[in-house]
Amino acid sequence: MIINKVIFEKGAVFDYEEIVCHIPLDQSKMRVAVEKLIDDNKYSMYGEDLRVTYYDGESDCELLLFVRKGYCFGPMQSYIVQGICLKEDYDKSMETNGVISDWLGVEII
Repeated sequence: MIINKVIFEKGAVFDYEEIVCHIPLDQSKMRVAVEKLIDDNKYSMYGEDLRVTYYDGESDCELLLFVRKGYCFGPMQSYIVQGICLKEDYDKSMETNGVISDWLGVEII
């Protein structure tokens, strides 16, 4: 049995708090929900990466989470939320032309 664990990069927290929802991110609440979505295979794939649709009750928004598979430690598989946007703002062409991978590659210090 694999235990899925989700962690958030600083960029994802910044996206949520400063750009998308403008409220503090309740990481523990979102973490539990996203781990459940991954457990239930409720995501889409883009190459090796996951795209998880998440309804955020705090902001009343449907979000798209950009998730990268992380390290596997024994029975635990880590997943890293790299970025967050409104689902309605997602455009598949931005994925294919590299705009999203460039955005996810920006490091927040």
